[in-house]
Amino acid sequence: MSKTYLMQQTIIAAALLIVSGSASAGLSFVATDTATRTEAFNIGGFSTLPVGSSLSIGYLDFAGPGSQMITYTFLGQESGYNNKFYDVIGGNALLESDPIGASVSSIVSTSGPLSFKFEGNVGKFAVNGGPWDKNTSIGLIGTNMQVGSAVYDFVIGYDDSAGKKYLGDWDDFVIGVSAVPEPETYAMLMIGLGLIGFSVRSQKRSFK
Repeated sequence: MSKTYLMQQTIIAAALLIVSGSASAGLSFVATDTATRTEAFNIGGFSTLPVGSSLSIGYLDFAGPGSQMITYTFLGQESGYNNKFYDVIGGNALLESDPIGASVSSIVSTSGPLSFKFEGNVGKFAVNGGPWDKNTSIGLIGTNMQVGSAVYDFVIGYDDSAGKKYLGDWDDFVIGVSAVPEPETYAMLMIGLGLIGFSVRSQKRSFK
């Protein structure tokens, strides 16, 4: 396989990344286990998530490229506790008293778990990529999921009321997560494409 062919494939892959908006290119949900719904998912606007269905529990991870603006949108809650969501990097919070659709954002440029956490009963936390207090967990509701008129790269739910750590409904505080590359990230991608294209053209001329 020639170097020219490999470079051409790299250009195509990078171009597709840009065309797709790179929205979730740097984000992934890392599943640490699976769990079973033992209660109904009681938030409107979602497809049926029946009792007995399974989901992944784990954390959202960022791997780049560059930096991205991560937006967290409050999609609903069904809990007896006064739950909260904290965007630790941005220093912002979403509360049950906020209107559905309220959001907070922060810029992420360091690889690793996104820096956010949920709080259920006072002082009872589930930290993304960190410790979960007893009977709490973070679950993946869906990817590229439409809720109302918006599509979110990831929809995650917090569970704070299950009798066991991995059982519940994951509707106690639900967040939609969207990622948009910062302008300088697009610029770096474009510069990289230009350099690759220049290299391919130079190689073609050398073979003539």
